[in-house]
Amino acid sequence: MFEVTFQPSGRGKAQCPPDPAYPDGINVDCSLGKRSCMATLPYPAPECGMWFVHCTDCEMTIAITAAGRPDDVRTVRMACLARDGDTH
Repeated sequence: MFEVTFQPSGRGKAQCPPDPAYPDGINVDCSLGKRSCMATLPYPAPECGMWFVHCTDCEMTIAITAAGRPDDVRTVRMACLARDGDTH
């Protein structure tokens, strides 16, 4: 249901230390309370860059940054472009 690709930024490895409040990564909710689905991202990212997450069901695409650290995003919940309905 998801196509997940990584685009390196060209910076290589992170230059700053990770946020110690999130030693096991974070879950991001971009759904704004609308019908949504959740994608699991490869964790951690290989280096600094951006994940592109494309839902093949509704065609929504989002981009989310990563730094290849323990505080990277693990999951992202994204709003659905399809009609209103239940979360899946």
